[in-house]
Amino acid sequence: MHIENVVAVTGGLLLNKPSISRFETVALSPAKAVRGSLFIAKELSDIDIALKNGTYGIITDLAVTPTDEEIAWIRVDDLSVTLLKLLRLWLVINPRTFHLVSPLTMEFIKMTASDHRVTTLCDDPKEASEQILTSSEKERFFCDNKKFLERIGAYISPLEPVDIASKLITKRIFDSSVIIEDIYYARLPITGCLLPELLKSLGFLKAAKVSYTLSNITFPSSFEPVFIDSKIRRVSFGESERVIIFADPSLPERCFLELQKIKWTECKLFIPTQIKFQCDIKIPMIGYRSEQELFQKLSHVRKKRGFIVIVGQKSNKFFDNFCSCETDAHPLTTKGLF
Repeated sequence: MHIENVVAVTGGLLLNKPSISRFETVALSPAKAVRGSLFIAKELSDIDIALKNGTYGIITDLAVTPTDEEIAWIRVDDLSVTLLKLLRLWLVINPRTFHLVSPLTMEFIKMTASDHRVTTLCDDPKEASEQILTSSEKERFFCDNKKFLERIGAYISPLEPVDIASKLITKRIFDSSVIIEDIYYARLPITGCLLPELLKSLGFLKAAKVSYTLSNITFPSSFEPVFIDSKIRRVSFGESERVIIFADPSLPERCFLELQKIKWTECKLFIPTQIKFQCDIKIPMIGYRSEQELFQKLSHVRKKRGFIVIVGQKSNKFFDNFCSCETDAHPLTTKGLF
């Protein structure tokens, strides 16, 4: 990458007149800032290390004064924005293979891909940029964020999933036994309605000619059952008759219809009022406008056995926030016990 191109693309200011004219690589850590590299400096202390390692340039949004006139010093306004712009230029010179998939497919690819050539991009744009900049030419990227790929000018390589031979043996609400490509998998922790999504993910990996494994399969965050006690605290799987199912609104309609078939226990559906949820199911639906309101409404059903389906929440964040929330479901005193 020529210095003038880096300056033009990033909108930066070249602080000196260096003797070098181009960079071969981009370094995100001072340890990797070797000869020929452009070092992205987030901390002043890292610059000295990068200089000792022979970096050809420093690009930063910190207040710096050039201490080595031989290399390039480039000042920018916002390093996080610059990183995306720099990545766009870097990909022109170092093209990579990108495949766009749905968020649910992405979850299963993260669990099943076992080939080091497959990388699933992080949700955070900054972290995803670093993954790409430190990648090898043979790596293949899967991403569920089309806007990010468009922002960095990535070419989305078409990829159609191949058919995966399978046979469903048994299915229950929270596990399935299935034969996949002549291998029997007993009681995989996946609801039957999501098996087509799992097979599609494997089909993508097989189409990309990379290996996969099912040894790491667990419940995706898009459909995650968590067993709870009467105080809405986590308990071991199968230990109680109360279950919260954290569901993503983009789940296939068949998953919600599957819940409708449950006759042996009660099932309630909590949905944020801010989203459009269109599903023709006969399950009691309760709207909530905020997390606080959700907690309050759950306090009225917490002692009842059954399934509570919560749309629009992730389990870890839910339980962290619930524990710190003073609601009737989580009393702080023991008055009136005796």
